[in-house]
Amino acid sequence: MGQDIQRGGHRFEAHEGLAAPFMFDNVSTDVIAPALTNLTEGLGAPRAGLGSNRGATAFANIRYNADGSPRPDFVFNQEAYRTASIMIVGKNYATGSSRVTGVTRPLVAWGVRVYIGESFGPIFLTNAVQYGVLTIELPREPLNEIVEWVESHHGVRMRVDLERQLIEMPGRDPIPFETDPRVRSKLLNGLHDLEEIEPHLPAARTLRERDVQERPWIYQPGDGR
Repeated sequence: MGQDIQRGGHRFEAHEGLAAPFMFDNVSTDVIAPALTNLTEGLGAPRAGLGSNRGATAFANIRYNADGSPRPDFVFNQEAYRTASIMIVGKNYATGSSRVTGVTRPLVAWGVRVYIGESFGPIFLTNAVQYGVLTIELPREPLNEIVEWVESHHGVRMRVDLERQLIEMPGRDPIPFETDPRVRSKLLNGLHDLEEIEPHLPAARTLRERDVQERPWIYQPGDGR
């Protein structure tokens, strides 16, 4: 994954890849993208590339031991999930601070394009759309079914289709999901914020002109009192 990831205008139609289960609740963005100051001591090998490879810092405090060696219990350090680009997560994933690196560091590190979870932090949802990353909310029961499938089908890819709003896993029935219509349109068409707003500008100007006529005092400068 390239290091320069631009904000806005990313298209998402469908993604096929391996999935990694990370079924913890209330994972904050401080866990996903810890402050770089926390990583400048004791990280060993990853420390050398922090300036140019921010992906090396994704989940760093639970991804590495104090000497910089990878922790075997961290999901992306396990052979079955090293190249996963879909994460199955729990409740309240990516809550806390508004840092956009909660999206961009896993995107740089492993190319994570899809999160399937019970719920997400609201700012994370907004940031994800800006980088062409799809978030899917499902109840716990189908989530657990997906995790069971993933853990019993190492090396088998699943497909997430936004156009048809389906999660497809070989050997089982597809799982439908719903996406906010505005988010779906924005991702399917790869729209920047201004491109999304532009079709609505004429109507907005008309409403403003009408309001100026009906309430001219609102638009007059005050007398300073």
